[in-house]
Amino acid sequence: MKVKYLLALLGLFIAASNLFAADQPPLPAAALDRPALQSPKSQNMAILSVTRAGDRVVAVGERGIVLYSDDSGQTWTQARTPTSATLTAVRFANDKRGWAVGHMGIVLHTEDAGVTWVKQLDGIEAARLSLEAAQQSGDERAIRDAQYLIKDGADKPFFDICLLDDNNLMIIGAYNLALRSENGGQRWTGWQTRIDNPRALHLYAMQTIGTTQFIAGEQGLLLRSDDNGQHFTQLESPYHGSWFGLLAEHDGSLLAYGLRGNAYLTTDLGNHWQQVNSGTPVSLAADTELEDGRTLLVSQAGEILVSTDNGLSFSRSPKRLRLPLTAVTEAPDGLVVGSLRGVHAIPFPAE
Repeated sequence: MKVKYLLALLGLFIAASNLFAADQPPLPAAALDRPALQSPKSQNMAILSVTRAGDRVVAVGERGIVLYSDDSGQTWTQARTPTSATLTAVRFANDKRGWAVGHMGIVLHTEDAGVTWVKQLDGIEAARLSLEAAQQSGDERAIRDAQYLIKDGADKPFFDICLLDDNNLMIIGAYNLALRSENGGQRWTGWQTRIDNPRALHLYAMQTIGTTQFIAGEQGLLLRSDDNGQHFTQLESPYHGSWFGLLAEHDGSLLAYGLRGNAYLTTDLGNHWQQVNSGTPVSLAADTELEDGRTLLVSQAGEILVSTDNGLSFSRSPKRLRLPLTAVTEAPDGLVVGSLRGVHAIPFPAE
């Protein structure tokens, strides 16, 4: 099967992944355990996620690439990783411990701020764990779905990671793929049967506000857990197109965004939503909240959209990169953005 779940799925994946994936041939199974190629061109390859590990910036992307920078993105070092599978998301629990997930069900872990990485999980083991959980639940549909995972092998991607604390984390992906760990990724449990998603829609983003967790996915799927992630039930969605991201803001509100510039805000944990003027008709790819309280979104058209009212409205920054942006984070001395043509350091937008 071609590209990150090609054909029927093309155009439905998170902005960071579907643009890049649409032009890529499938990786052979051997890529799962083949170390990423060390390349002087790695900084210019497709980058799908960026984040902070203390003052360090860490970026991940195609072919297992991991980069890190200690000078706000001015210079980069390529880390050694044990896989050539494309990485779609990276998160850190503190300034040292982090995880990255991606294609072929890969989960990588670092204890030294992204310098070295070890594999904690892959799609073969994820499928086995999913079947084990389904069999324990007795849910016949879940058992059938998990059996398909076993049959397909390591070809399903993870799209996001949610860190509940330093040791509790959850990973989500295509076809309702979801697993949880309570010991920092040393052991995993299949979580699909705890998610109210009978059509097995893709899960793209996850966020937490206090002890409440949210998942967003394709075709307007919104889910909430009121028991600290033990079970997820569907919310009434204000939009029926795909959501690509969720941003939990400092005031307790939650911003959901996705296709064609659509964005909605809730201030009561998803019971009610109000539409937000995102400032663009183009699909939104990633977000960050700055230390000064401003909220940023980036788009597939290279736009940087700025909110000064906790996500109620956005305006375009004059700065535009004119290439599809896939990720954004605040660095000590500016912004770092990921794109399909590499990672870039840019100034803060004017206040």
